Amino acid sequence: MKNLPILLHPSQVDSNEGFVLKLKEKFSIATNNQLITSRKKEELWKGIFKAHNQSSRTYHNLSHLYSITEIFDQFQPINVNRGVFYWITFFHDYIYKSTKKDNEVKSAALAKQILTPLLPLDQVEIISTIIESTARHIPQMEVPEQLFFLDADLAILATEEGLYDKYTTAIRQEYQIYPDLLYRPGRKKVLTHFLERPHIYYTPAFQEYEEIARSNLKRELEKL
Repeated sequence: MKNLPILLHPSQVDSNEGFVLKLKEKFSIATNNQLITSRKKEELWKGIFKAHNQSSRTYHNLSHLYSITEIFDQFQPINVNRGVFYWITFFHDYIYKSTKKDNEVKSAALAKQILTPLLPLDQVEIISTIIESTARHIPQMEVPEQLFFLDADLAILATEEGLYDKYTTAIRQEYQIYPDLLYRPGRKKVLTHFLERPHIYYTPAFQEYEEIARSNLKRELEKL
């Protein structure tokens, strides 16, 4: 069984990398809207870039956003609105502090505040609700975007061992404020949460990689 392809590893955050320009092009697709002026587009992009290009973000950064959008483009899921999916991607980790437990709620609220004047209200509701659902990666609504985004956000779990290990290193760096005595029990709880679920992934396309994801999680758990 092949590993799930992720085009960027977590440490690729250099703003000069070509993927940032490609990511901005994808952002332009999401903002192709009569209500969004060129000036507003640039304002939104600067905010997204600044939020995700902080040195403290060794995983939840621009490369993470790019990888999620690439997964969408490679899988081309049926009935999933690309514009809505992209908006979820760009805002789901907008607010991210390793010392806080309300990042998802705050990111969802920010997305709703910013996007309400720019998108149909039903789309804004989908975007904000799915962002909130990433807190525990449990669906909160029945729309195609919900399940596919949760799976795409966790695609890194089903990659080859070397890339998965870089991911775990990047996550540990984001939580470096915590000593191992505190970090390890918390990380074990997260890994166990996913392993105890009937399925890590919700969609058939991702469930093909379920065994690889479980193998990586178990391997990490044994090291903690």
